[in-house]
Amino acid sequence: MVDLSVVIPVYNGAILLPRCLDAIVAQQTHYEMEVWLVDDGSTDDTVALYRERYLNAENPLWQSRLQFHLLQQQNAGPSKARNWGMTQAQGRYVALLDADDYWEPDYVEQTVSFLEQHADCVAVSVVCKNISVSGISYTPAKEVLPEGASPFVIDDFYAYWARYCHVGTCSTTMKTDEARQVLMREDLRISEDYEFWWMIANFGKWGMIPSPLYVSDGTMVIGCQQDWLDKMQRRWNNAPTLKDWERRIVCQNPALRETESFRMAEGRVARNLTYCQLLSGRTELARQEALTYGNYFVKDAIGKLMYLCKHTSLTWWFLCKVLLYREYHRFKK
Repeated sequence: MVDLSVVIPVYNGAILLPRCLDAIVAQQTHYEMEVWLVDDGSTDDTVALYRERYLNAENPLWQSRLQFHLLQQQNAGPSKARNWGMTQAQGRYVALLDADDYWEPDYVEQTVSFLEQHADCVAVSVVCKNISVSGISYTPAKEVLPEGASPFVIDDFYAYWARYCHVGTCSTTMKTDEARQVLMREDLRISEDYEFWWMIANFGKWGMIPSPLYVSDGTMVIGCQQDWLDKMQRRWNNAPTLKDWERRIVCQNPALRETESFRMAEGRVARNLTYCQLLSGRTELARQEALTYGNYFVKDAIGKLMYLCKHTSLTWWFLCKVLLYREYHRFKK
């Protein structure tokens, strides 16, 4: 029986895909695994590389405890690719991994073992090490979860997420049956993973392993400032309103909106979406979102500035200029 299915959406990922897959091969675990690589219409050597290195059973990288599969679709975005992979998964548990990221050798052993030991948990996350053009950071931050602390079950998922945004796209292992019941919204092209996690959280408890076992690092494929800005502009342009973003969650469980912890979590998402709307030129929409949800914005520097500047069009316009300048001058490569 397969214990863990790993679903990897990929589009033109030949440069970093070997690092991602070799890290899966190198997992120090006794659990049986399979990989579902879902090619999203790549035009580079991604598929040829995968066939040569990982679908050939005679290749030394291939192991009996690790099976490789390939699915191919026309370019439709990562959500559709992930959904297809999750519907094909044979494992009791499933995890998502992007082709430009990777796991540390203990990831599979620790996350699957945790879920085996905590039947009431539907998912478990690890600390993410973020390597970006702005430097290195950790989510949650090291001072929140010092390395060496014991894994634990989170009491209130929404309250904890609101404070620490502890779930990364590729930092979580979950029960396959529940993931299939939810699947990702394919119409969302930003924060679709947040929406997915919130839906899954309604099926059971969530665990946390306070170790940086997941590394997010796609900086090798960012050649210059313009490459990075082009990538970010696409994200900013696709930011929906919070009402649209959360409609499925609220429909599933209307009572959530009456809880303080859900309101706090809404504030973190609203702050992120508002920031993207602002940077995409939808300044008045962004201001209306800030007026509606600003009381619950996360209290980081930008959240505080949005809260203070939302009251007049002039101060909001000035904030837009400041934040645009910030984005266009943060690239350090």
